[in-house]
Amino acid sequence: MRRILLSQSQVSIVVSSGVVFLFTVLLFLSGYIIQQRTVKGLQSALKPRIPQAPTSFNTHSQPSNQDTRRSSRIFGQQGGHVAYADLDRDVHDAGASVNWQRLAHIQLVRNHHDVCSAIMIMAELHNQKSPARRLLLFPKAWAEEKEASKGDISDPYLASTRRLMRMAARRYHVELHPIDPIRKDGDVEKYSLASAFALQGSFDRVLTIETPGLLLDSEPLDALLGFTEPAPFMMLHDTVENDGVHSEDLFLFEPSKDIYLELKERIAEPKKSGYNDTDLASFFTDPVLLASSNENNALIRSIGTLHDVGRNFNQTAFLSDVGYIRFSDPKLPGPEYEVPWADKVSARPRNKDADWTWTKLYGEFAEKRMDICGLDLESWRPWYD
Repeated sequence: MRRILLSQSQVSIVVSSGVVFLFTVLLFLSGYIIQQRTVKGLQSALKPRIPQAPTSFNTHSQPSNQDTRRSSRIFGQQGGHVAYADLDRDVHDAGASVNWQRLAHIQLVRNHHDVCSAIMIMAELHNQKSPARRLLLFPKAWAEEKEASKGDISDPYLASTRRLMRMAARRYHVELHPIDPIRKDGDVEKYSLASAFALQGSFDRVLTIETPGLLLDSEPLDALLGFTEPAPFMMLHDTVENDGVHSEDLFLFEPSKDIYLELKERIAEPKKSGYNDTDLASFFTDPVLLASSNENNALIRSIGTLHDVGRNFNQTAFLSDVGYIRFSDPKLPGPEYEVPWADKVSARPRNKDADWTWTKLYGEFAEKRMDICGLDLESWRPWYD
């Protein structure tokens, strides 16, 4: 058998080819690993945040004889049944079995002024990956009104409103739903959240929060939406404490066309000429009230409480354990207005830490209003000017 001898140059070629092949394989494997990690990271980033099922909504977790009725400003000492939620931020897969496409966060805009504040809520729900759908209810006339011809008089704010709503649908996946007025008083058309009950067939449950405000953590709201006990109508428990939280700050509905038709008929009665949605609770005899806070967390806080805080106020806790900050401030007209400097200074909280928190929240609202809607603050003058 003849022995094959390789020259030095041939050996070099074989070794070089082996080294190149080895590094090519290693490069391919490292690229594959990086690609898989990137894909998993993108999937995790795009995946909706599934909230934890609140243990307090488990009927087996509370004694059957536990008294859950509490006094209320609206319902008096007898009050109503209060449902307590676990507002923990831990996220896991317990809610994966919930059909989130049957649940929705809704906002009703009755006029052009309300549009940006409503879209700001929808934008935060999108950014925080809420698994529920987002629905914007607006007057049908806005969709039906045609562009004015030259020389015609038209609504000067309609074009801007339509632009904002189209942007919300495109960027934040907001579904636009025109509605009819719930009643008419002459030329005045009134719109109500009662129209949400007409959504039966499309949604099993819908939740709305009062604006303006800042949504800091959507998970507690998603937990309420996905795991509360069955009830046609739920609202916040307006405690007798001076906490600035009102029942109409949050409503939770189970759509029913029968309830919608009944409400529409009753609201249309002549004696209801001054109706607004603060009266909605009066149509339900046995309300289920949602606790706005527990020992460690809060669902909603009012910025107005910063005017009355004590010496031991904790600004970090005020912002870190709350889902939604409602701008119900007795000293200012709203965060969407540019208030004269002298009025703003006189409205600031006396506590130094509370003042820092108050100023930060108003500044953050103005910044988000510009980033999301492209709108500056509106000018405002006191009524006595």
